[in-house]
Amino acid sequence: LGLEFELRQNFDKLNASLKNFSFLMNFTYIKSQIEMGSAEYNSRVENARKGEIIEKYRDMAGQAPFLINAGLSYEGSEKGFWNNVEAGLYYNVQGQTLQYVGIVDRPSVYTKPFHSLNFNASKGFGAEGKLQIGLKIDNILDSERETVYKSYNAKDQLFSKLKPGSTFQLK
Repeated sequence: LGLEFELRQNFDKLNASLKNFSFLMNFTYIKSQIEMGSAEYNSRVENARKGEIIEKYRDMAGQAPFLINAGLSYEGSEKGFWNNVEAGLYYNVQGQTLQYVGIVDRPSVYTKPFHSLNFNASKGFGAEGKLQIGLKIDNILDSERETVYKSYNAKDQLFSKLKPGSTFQLK
């Protein structure tokens, strides 16, 4: 079950001088679950902690509960230096997601939200703009990718951590 909201807006309605700028945003909410098979359900019941109630349903592996994409873009003018210029700043995040399903006494592993902010810009040259130069910067926020063990009434424990760093490309 899900709900998606999308917005695209050019800024020319605010001011004519902003006609080359636009904003886009997409928000998706997803409620997904799966009924556990008898082996998985029984192993969870047998290994439940004091006070833990085991339901017949659990999160669906690989399905984020929400996604957010947003961006601010610029598409150059028709004449002069800004002709054939495109640039954009884009943000993306998805909610905590079940990565590995725990069974018996092994807890489930979840990916934590990764906040991605990226920038792209390019400039075309020549009559048709086929000769191009571009700049791309990924992970401007220098976010880390983390996965954690999650278990009832326990503090999250680190499963893996990756620090991809920010990357810069000149094309």
